Amino acid sequence: MDPRIADYIRANRKRYTREVIREQPIKAGHDPSEIDATWAALDAPDPDAVAGEAFWGRFWLFLVGLNVAVFLIVVLVSGLLNSIVLAVVLGIALSIGALMAWGIVAATGPAKMGGTTAMVIGGVIPLVFALLIGGSCYALVGAIGPPPPPPRTGVMELEVGPPLDFQGSGEAFCQVSERSLGFSVYSGQLGTTGGRAISRSIDSFPADPGPEGPGGPAPAPQPGGDPGQSLNMYVSLMPRSESDPPQEWFVTENTELEIDVAPDGLSGRGTFERLQLTQFEGPATGAGEEDIISGSITWTCE
Repeated sequence: MDPRIADYIRANRKRYTREVIREQPIKAGHDPSEIDATWAALDAPDPDAVAGEAFWGRFWLFLVGLNVAVFLIVVLVSGLLNSIVLAVVLGIALSIGALMAWGIVAATGPAKMGGTTAMVIGGVIPLVFALLIGGSCYALVGAIGPPPPPPRTGVMELEVGPPLDFQGSGEAFCQVSERSLGFSVYSGQLGTTGGRAISRSIDSFPADPGPEGPGGPAPAPQPGGDPGQSLNMYVSLMPRSESDPPQEWFVTENTELEIDVAPDGLSGRGTFERLQLTQFEGPATGAGEEDIISGSITWTCE
């Protein structure tokens, strides 16, 4: 194809008829068959254009729609909605599969393999990759259970008699089990006593007698609730330094708990008597009255 003839045709084809345009190159000494061949080449569709813009638009629409659909199905069905980290990992993995599909089709060229074949290949690869990743995530979450929802926030009030002689309040965090296996309520810093920050935790869980060990906590039956559920709690004083051991009071067989808890565990109030101090360092000694605390607790979460 003579580029001079091609340029002449391109410059004049919108203003003159084909016969008028052919006349000038013929007068200049060009062979009529060469002029017709150049014209036919200019009229031929560009393969890249045919399989290019239109193909890539459909390709990306299909690719993105497929991966978004798989992401939403896995996140909603498996419970990944409660875990941002796992959801982000799944999204990144699906994105890698989509990029792999694009790389294979782009490297081969949709014009060479044909638009339909390229679309099929570009669709099958991310589909298989998405199903493998989505199925693996679903199976993993199904085996270990969905991650728990984020805790609700609220306020906890704590009052403890001697020897601590403490009264304070602070932020509370209520973790409710979606499978009705109990609840857990724990606090931030409720205040300080003797230079130590004090916090509190109370939880309910399925009762499991298990082997009894010396010095281990003995959960109390949940008052007015499911006899298969037990209550446990502790009061903790944070250490003032690395050489200063923490102090924590736990439930024992002598502890008495009277707790009125809402069915969802988001609020409650009650009293506790004879929580016993746990000794972390030094030889074990018998518990004296100075190692026993009693008091009351209330909490409310939104």
